[in-house]
Amino acid sequence: MTKRIVKAGLCVVRDGKLLLARSVGDAHFQIPGGKIESGESDVDAMVREASEELDINVYRNTAVHLKTFEAAAAGRSDVIVEVRLYRADFTGDPRPSSEIAELHWQPLGAPVVACSDVVGLHILPYLLELAQTKDRVE
Repeated sequence: MTKRIVKAGLCVVRDGKLLLARSVGDAHFQIPGGKIESGESDVDAMVREASEELDINVYRNTAVHLKTFEAAAAGRSDVIVEVRLYRADFTGDPRPSSEIAELHWQPLGAPVVACSDVVGLHILPYLLELAQTKDRVE
């Protein structure tokens, strides 16, 4: 049986680069965010996780759902990860906090660091396409 993990993620793009986070002990970079806890909305989870992981204050009333993506979890064919990706305004300068070991500004396009499949195969191509059209990415 395939396990499904649902996460809410924050999309931060600056100067054509996407902010990614790598957790302690993990080899792959991911979208900042995390699992939606019981009773939480997507936005509640995204705001909580961004505060914990990036030490920033997200303005929840600015949150906009961009798209939902899914792929096999990094290195796990028996786990599907669903990422509900949001853009939102925030204050503070993102920095590694809590379980985050490292942040990386990934250029839109082919990954230059080890990324989860959902990031490398789906989110980066989606954001690159948005950047090449009239839609707002940053």
